[in-house]
Amino acid sequence: MSLDPRTSLPPGALDRVRVVEWGSLVSAPFCGKALAELGADVIKVEPPGEGDASRGLGPFPDGQPHPERSGAFLFANLSKRGVSLDVNQTEGRRRFDLLLESADVLVENQPWDVLQETGLDYASLSEKFPGLVVTSISPYGRSGPYREYRGYDLNANAMSGLSFGTGHPHREPLTTPMHQAGCLAGVGAAFATVAALLARDLSGRGQLVDVAEAQVIGTLLTGYHLPTYIYRGVAGFRSGNRMRLGLFPNCVLPCKDGYVCIDAPQMEQYQRFLDLLGDQPWMEQPRFRDRRAMSDQYPEEAEALIAPWFMERTRREILDACIENRIPCVPVQTFDDVLEDPQLNARQFFQSVEHPDAGNYRYPGPPYRFSQTPCRAYQPAPRLGQHNKEVFAGASEAIKREPAPTPDSSLPLSRYRVVDFGTAWAGPMAAQLLADLGAQVIKVESRARMDGLRLGRPIMGDDIAGGDRGLWPELQPVFHGINRNKQSVTLNLRTAEGLGLARELIASSDVVINNYSPGVLERLGLDYPRLREIRPDIVLVSMPSVGDTGPLRDVLAYAPIIQALSGLMSRVGYSEDEPLVGELQAPWSDVVAAVHAALAALAALRHRELTGQGQYVEVAQLEATTSMLGEGILECQMTGQAAGPQGNYDPDFAPHNNYLCAGDDQWISIAVRTEEEWQGLCRAMDNPSWARESGFATKARRLANIRELDAKMAAWTSGFNAEELVGRLQEHGVAAMKVMSIEDQFADPHLQERQAYLEVEHPHVGIEWLYGMPWLLSGVSGGIRSPAPTLGQHNALALGDLLGLSAGEIERLEAAQVVY
Repeated sequence: MSLDPRTSLPPGALDRVRVVEWGSLVSAPFCGKALAELGADVIKVEPPGEGDASRGLGPFPDGQPHPERSGAFLFANLSKRGVSLDVNQTEGRRRFDLLLESADVLVENQPWDVLQETGLDYASLSEKFPGLVVTSISPYGRSGPYREYRGYDLNANAMSGLSFGTGHPHREPLTTPMHQAGCLAGVGAAFATVAALLARDLSGRGQLVDVAEAQVIGTLLTGYHLPTYIYRGVAGFRSGNRMRLGLFPNCVLPCKDGYVCIDAPQMEQYQRFLDLLGDQPWMEQPRFRDRRAMSDQYPEEAEALIAPWFMERTRREILDACIENRIPCVPVQTFDDVLEDPQLNARQFFQSVEHPDAGNYRYPGPPYRFSQTPCRAYQPAPRLGQHNKEVFAGASEAIKREPAPTPDSSLPLSRYRVVDFGTAWAGPMAAQLLADLGAQVIKVESRARMDGLRLGRPIMGDDIAGGDRGLWPELQPVFHGINRNKQSVTLNLRTAEGLGLARELIASSDVVINNYSPGVLERLGLDYPRLREIRPDIVLVSMPSVGDTGPLRDVLAYAPIIQALSGLMSRVGYSEDEPLVGELQAPWSDVVAAVHAALAALAALRHRELTGQGQYVEVAQLEATTSMLGEGILECQMTGQAAGPQGNYDPDFAPHNNYLCAGDDQWISIAVRTEEEWQGLCRAMDNPSWARESGFATKARRLANIRELDAKMAAWTSGFNAEELVGRLQEHGVAAMKVMSIEDQFADPHLQERQAYLEVEHPHVGIEWLYGMPWLLSGVSGGIRSPAPTLGQHNALALGDLLGLSAGEIERLEAAQVVY
């Protein structure tokens, strides 16, 4: 097997890893792209002839389909080598096996029946290639009652709960645009893959990494809705252009030249916004001083009071005023705006790539920046079979990897210690992902500046007693989900002694994670140059909102703000002729940044294992979110237009929508891509006469008559129970899934078997349900080993056992509010 020809390039964090990618469409290719960005040699295997199915997806230059000019393919397959072979033929299978013999990882997202028919399921592969990490991505996972079900992005979003909460009440739920479920699952799969590689480095044994697209979103993104169902009986809802679980103002509103997004949860932010509006008669009315009531009971009335101010101003005027007054409010950028965005361009985020057939385009760059192992400059996606000769020339020289006899732990990260300075969502979730796989994560917090998720009234009803007993910081179940498996030490970083103890803790740790604003670490004396003096091989991961540098570095941003700036929000809605929806009812960018940061941390650790070298890693949340939106960015360049919302329409599927079923707010997702699937749908519908009409004879005609087709489908599905109809359609090979609320997910037998939600006993709450692991590793027993820590619960452990302080010294520090 020939060596990676890119040896003249600077080494990446995964420079010595070889990946065979056998997949199509989005999830497996995006996993391969994430690993290639980090330096892995990724060999993409495609069938001869038509190749990866994504070669048929748009966008295309000037709208003309061509297998070498698909924007979806070009974006998801950057920096890979490509070969073509048929695993069903003797010679093709021999070559595929040779590839696997020299590979560290196989990434695949093949249908269940293909794996069984080819004998390339994990049980068969593990016997032949015991050292191989097999990363298997599928809509619903490789275990559970639905493991054989067919599914696409639409169906994964439906099962995940994200669709149920996106859109307007009494309208069809909306999916995420631009195959975002597959993209996020691909990045999550890359994280779990590197964790499995770290385990294999010790044991020599590979394992199965089982990633279900629906479960990634259903745990990390919508799993936090579980407490609202458990404690309040709220199963989910759609609230259009506003984030219903937040505090007013948190919505998308029109302005003079487009839309803006405002999300100002803190009282001082809201007060600054009121000051910006000027004196208004309504401001003194009690009805408009209760922000919770304004959000939950009469949001349209409240929004109508502030809408005129926005309509009188342009997006730029609003942005300038809100930056000056430190109010989280930004324009909703379309993709032509994103390409010209001053922040992204000042940081040279976009990379120009010249493809021999498609031409030169600007692509979104990598989501992270490494100080020692920079992501390589992108190479164009391979032509079909482009590297056959190069890759197969030395195939007979492949060396089979044998398992080493060294022992391993069932938790691949158990030998690492992480100091977590994260607050709210993105930073703590990145550390949580490491803790779930065994890392000792010590959360540094303080009563002097408490994590925002500990603050506020707990979700568990009228907890007057808890408030009176001072237990509110211990009762927030959303905090419990993001901080399980961690330890808590309370250090007041406003004191010199507190900072000194933090430095001592870092000196015995491997990774430091934070999502502070730019400049905070420097002011604390905890920036990378000074941390290197404490521990030269430390890995520091910072997660600023939009970056350490750039003209918008100081913008106040929560998840909706990032989504607005990235371009994602501009595509969430029913059509370009209707008011924008924008909101996803989930902290999308927080989770995207968290998964990328966790992946970057592991890649940096693996590089350190091989070289002894630590480094600084910056994961700007805006860049992480935008890095997954290449389809929209390429479409804008290829067609000259920045597309707006298109509902659930997809130009490669007909039908492709969520359809109303019998019952209250019951919906089913149905996605049909191939002629075989269309014929299966017709059989499931008992071959109605309308399906044989000329207007539906081909996919092109079905797409041309998509509104009529949707009406026919809706009329048919309305008479069925959603769960029963899913089974009927899947029996005929049609990708279908119920659009699930959190109640549906909690009771679903498939998600139960895959432990998507787990019982945990908390010392103050008792038994509670939290979201589980988003991916399953066959060599990992885990999930939730311990509940979220109470405030300062592990002070004695961290300060006594790790730092050697006596009980008397700790008491003195507590009295001085250093340990506080």
